[in-house]
Parts: sequence; C-alpha cells; structure tokens
Amino acid sequence: MENTVNNIDRSSIDEMLTSTFNSILRIEERSLNNRLTEGLSIAELHTICAIGLHEANPMKVVANRLDVTLATLTVMINKLVKRGYVQRERDEADRRQVLISLTIKGRKAMRAHRAFHKNMIESALADLQPDEESAFVKAITKVKIFFDKESQKERTKG
Repeated sequence: MENTVNNIDRSSIDEMLTSTFNSILRIEERSLNNRLTEGLSIAELHTICAIGLHEANPMKVVANRLDVTLATLTVMINKLVKRGYVQRERDEADRRQVLISLTIKGRKAMRAHRAFHKNMIESALADLQPDEESAFVKAITKVKIFFDKESQKERTKG
C-alpha cells in the first residue's frame, strides 16, 4: 500500500504527469498557428516571453531565465532579430553589455501567447470547486519545487 496515493499507483501518476506534459506541448504547438506567432517554435516563443514585454534586458539575465548558456541564447536571438521579433542595443551605461528587447512584432507575439496560456488555465480550472483549486495549486507547487531542485542539481553537476 505504500506505493499508492489514494488508491492510485505511482505508475499511474507517472503516466498522468507524462501525458499531461505532452498534451500541453501539443496544444501549445497548435496554438502557434495564428498570424501573430506563425512560424515560431515553442523555444523561440519562450525566449520572447523571457525577454519581457516592455523591458530591455542583458543577455545574461534572459539566459538565466531560460536556463541556457549565453551561446545558446545568442543563436536564438540572432534568429529572432533577423525575423523582426527582437532588437539588440548596447547599454549606454556599460557599452560592453548587450541589451535585448522586443519589437512591436515581438510584443504582439508575446501577448498572443499570454492569451493562450490564460485561456488554457481558465479552461483547465473551470470545473474545479474553490477547495479543489486550492488543493491543486498546493500540489502543483510542491511538484514544481521538486523539479526546480532537480534542475538545480543538474546545473551544478555540469
């Protein structure tokens, strides 16, 4: 009985987590088929979101948000600059530092993606009672903390 949670075995929980993750990715990929995000990959869209709507951020800050190397981010930013979603500029206070920000096209793509996420969450939570929603948030927070810790372990290994 120790490998069950409310009569659900751990392999079923694994299947639910994996299936949910894959479903979210598929739905997110399908959501890119609109005029504001068409042609962008999920990774490119997440990069746009990590840059921020109305801010200019140093490359290092965005790389940390995405948990990628500066080299990886540079490749992505080069693509997004070429396609008109992102702009680069030197920091006036520290000319060595490159700041990246979204263009109007990039902000429109980010807003469209935010709207998708808002609709997804609203739909997913629509049938939950307040106490169920509270329990869900508490549980998903604990799951996120676990994965964040595992991710941190991986970063410190490499």
